[in-house]
Amino acid sequence: MTQPPNGFDPNDPIGTWRAWRDASLDAWAKSLTAMVNTETFSQAIGAQLDALLAVSGPIQQAVHQYMERYLAQAQMPSRNEVVSLASRLTNIEFRLDDMQAQLDELTDLVRQLAAAGTPAAADVSFIGNRLSAIEEQLAAIAATRPAARNRKATTENKE
Repeated sequence: MTQPPNGFDPNDPIGTWRAWRDASLDAWAKSLTAMVNTETFSQAIGAQLDALLAVSGPIQQAVHQYMERYLAQAQMPSRNEVVSLASRLTNIEFRLDDMQAQLDELTDLVRQLAAAGTPAAADVSFIGNRLSAIEEQLAAIAATRPAARNRKATTENKE
């Protein structure tokens, strides 16, 4: 069957409905595009987003505080505590690497002195200074160690 020249086929009611639907969707799309592209619309959306952010900030803070309390009661570390511990461990690793390098240097010096036979006074004082520096670094690490947190005793600790 051929289509009539004007596009209307009385034997195809679905085709008529499709044509009406397509025309309606095109009209809606054009009108909504024109509305969205206005300054008034962007100001209204901006105001709604500002209001949403103003409301969500206190809610997020309340949830954060609730989680902190819950984790403390469950004797679990919070995110901030884990991050703090990770940064401290990283700092300790760097210090230990430095001390290992210094210890390697001292070991090399001792081997050189042992190979030379008699130690020179200047070399011995240099080793003593290096050992003092290592001891100071160890004392600094011990001083930065956090105080043990008082936690509620678990049932295992009570037994």
